[in-house]
Amino acid sequence: MDTVVERNQPLLVPVTDTKDVPELLSIIPSNDQQVSESANTSRWSFLFKLLLVIATIGVSTAGLALIILITPTPPTVQIHSIHIAFSERHLPIWSATFSIKNPNEKLSVTYESPSVWVFHRRNKVGKIRIGSFEQRGGEENEVVVKGDESGVIDEEVAREMEEDVAMTGSVVGLDMVFLGRVGFYPVASTLWGRQNMTAVCKNVRAMLSTDDEKLNKTKRWRLRFDGRQDCRVRLPVFP
Repeated sequence: MDTVVERNQPLLVPVTDTKDVPELLSIIPSNDQQVSESANTSRWSFLFKLLLVIATIGVSTAGLALIILITPTPPTVQIHSIHIAFSERHLPIWSATFSIKNPNEKLSVTYESPSVWVFHRRNKVGKIRIGSFEQRGGEENEVVVKGDESGVIDEEVAREMEEDVAMTGSVVGLDMVFLGRVGFYPVASTLWGRQNMTAVCKNVRAMLSTDDEKLNKTKRWRLRFDGRQDCRVRLPVFP
């Protein structure tokens, strides 16, 4: 045993043969372990990102499908007939028949405070309000509108219209407009709300009546349109 003396204090340090010292294992991981752990981390990170992308695509697809499912198809509107006669005051008394269909099989539609307007050369001749109504999915209704002198907006324009009838002696082009506030149920109105629908029937060609006996007896001009003409329907949120 060796003795080390420091500051006059004996310090005994046992020294054994180095052959008897056990080999210590390193606590620092090897390069292979580091690569393996890094690979595992990268693999889990990739799987997490992949699952996140798949979930995002799935949610987006489901949301888009839901929006498409509850996006209503606008109603179809056709005008079937117009009959117009002029009274002794040279004001039009008229009636019109529309066909309105709800093409959505699973959605009902309501028409609130609808009205029908008559235009001649882009001038407002008459207007009449009709009662609110509702349609079930796939339902089609015939709407008959009757306007009298009380619905004439501009009497001067109405007289100009009569003069046009006298001058042409045959065909007069009119524009008919169906207006109404519509809502689609269920669910769709929550997303889209109620909208102002406009159905424009452009250049409806009404012919002068050929019933000479009635024409001479009543001394009134008579215009008739009996056919089937599509009207262009517009909704502000979706076409």
